[in-house]
This record gives sequence, structure tokens and C-alpha cells, in this order.
Amino acid sequence: MLRRNEFWTVRRGNLQVCFRVGFTLIELLVVIAIIAILAAILFPVFSQARAKARQATCLNNFKQVGTGMLQYTQDYDECFPYNRFYGPAGAAYQNWKYGILPYIRNLQVYECPEARAQIARMLGDNTRKWRGSYFDETWADCNPASAWYNSSDPLCIVPQQANLWFPRGYTVNGAVFNLAAGIGWATPPRSLPQLQVPAETIWLQDGRNVEPDTGPWALVRCWPAPPGDPYGGDVTDPSSPVGYVRQYGWLINHLKGVIFTYTDGHSKWTRLPMAVDRNDWKWACLQRPGEQTFHPPGVQDYSPAICGGVSDAATCRALAVALMAAEYK
Repeated sequence: MLRRNEFWTVRRGNLQVCFRVGFTLIELLVVIAIIAILAAILFPVFSQARAKARQATCLNNFKQVGTGMLQYTQDYDECFPYNRFYGPAGAAYQNWKYGILPYIRNLQVYECPEARAQIARMLGDNTRKWRGSYFDETWADCNPASAWYNSSDPLCIVPQQANLWFPRGYTVNGAVFNLAAGIGWATPPRSLPQLQVPAETIWLQDGRNVEPDTGPWALVRCWPAPPGDPYGGDVTDPSSPVGYVRQYGWLINHLKGVIFTYTDGHSKWTRLPMAVDRNDWKWACLQRPGEQTFHPPGVQDYSPAICGGVSDAATCRALAVALMAAEYK
């Protein structure tokens, strides 16, 4: 019986031939085909496992930032940190990230491990600060290396001396927490008792924006800003109810979901349609019956005039889900 990889000798008269039994060409091609099929099956699994690990790391970051936020509110009479602080020349020289930094003391927890790859697609357009800067709004306004450096603001020396340039990305819910302070003035800070359902109100979201807050009107549009969305790089997509989608969304895509920290301190990954249906942003355009909303200021009930002419909130939520499903697929 012939065995592979063994030498055999055949003698015919004075002729002696030595040979080794090996694989035939057909057998080699079959093995290569099997390896290719296994690779095609396993590589997406490995990629998803890596994405799941980055999601777990980001969720841990959110939990740490959420804990810092709770410690801050306990020290400041249940008031949340201001979204941003302006200097006398109008530069944003500090933001909420500075406010809770003493409770965290780690800059790395402000950056999602998915952010650099996903934000890289947004960089290169230096005509707009929110798309072109590599760090947060404070860096854009106060770093001499920035194209938007505001040299006339003396308070910019504060972050320059500390060299605390935060990563862009994590942004607070602009519908509720878009509150600021400056030299000699301040809007009243948002406080925990003002919120009817803290466990269903987003405080922090995993975004790509350079600014410290992002409003739901940019995240979950009930309507596309005509023509399309000028900040998203529209591309044609027949699966979208309006025929196109933004090339990227303002939120980091974690396996077709996003990570949020809510005002009661808990953090979780959730599907965007669920957050839209619950109106976790507490935005008037996604309002549910009898729900407390905060934006536009003073508006508590849905109005087509403030929601792109869409007839009612239920239609607005349904259209927002369809737009986001096409955008984050």
C-alpha cells in the first residue's frame, strides 16, 4: 500500500526509479478551496469580536465618566456641569470635560476606541471647525496650531499652560444640557430635580462632534436639511425614505447601536430606534403624549413649525427611525 511522504523504488531491468507519493493537483486545490471558505466565514466573526471588545472598552469609559458626573452633581447641589465656558473674546476655553476632570484624572476615558477610525473619514474638510479639528472645541479655539486659534482671548492661556487638549467625540445631549457661562454672565445650570425621568434622559452620547454638545436635530433628523444634509456628505441610497443618507452620522456606530450615559448615572449600549421611540433626548420633535421636553426652549408640545413641517410627533419618530436605519446600517 502506498503511503504519502514515503520513498518508493521501482526497478525495470537496469532502470531504477525512485519517487515520493504526494498530493495530486486536485487534492491541493480542494484544500485551498476549503481554507478560503473557512477564512471567509471566520474573518467577519473575528472582526465582530474585535468590535465587541472596543464596544466594551467604550462602555467602561462611559461608566467612569458617568460616575464623575454623579460626583460632580453631589458636590454642586445636584446641578450638572456647564456645557462650555466662554472667555471675553468669545473663545470656548473650557467645557464640561474640564468640570469633571478632577473626579476622573484621566484623559483617555474621553475617547472611544472606535472614534479615530470613524472620525478620520470626517477630517480634511478645514472649511468647518466641527469637521476639521483633531481635538475638541477648546483646542480649536485656543491652540496656536489650530486654524481657528483666537489669540485675542487671554483666558486661552489656561488650557495652554495645562496642555489639556481633550479628544473629540463624547458630547452631551444638546436638547437638555446646552447651557453655558462666560465672564460676568451665566445661564442657570440644569439640575437633577428638573428632570421627570432621569433614567430615560440622555446626558452623554458617543459622538464624533468637535463641540461639547450635539443636539438631536443633527443626530435623529425628522427631516433632511435641504438640500440634503450639508454637514454629512450625502450619498444616494435607495433604502432611505428620502433617497439619500449622510455618508457618516454624528454618532459612533457600535455594531448598529450607540452608547449613552443617562442622567441617573447608568450607561448602556442601545439600538438607535429604541432611543428614538422613547425620545431619550427629550426633544420636542420626538415628544410622546404628555412628555416633558426642553428644546426648543419653552416648548412643551409638538409643533410642525419647529419640526420641519412634519405633521405630528409619531410621524416624526417613524421618519427619524427610517433615516437612521439607512444611515447606520
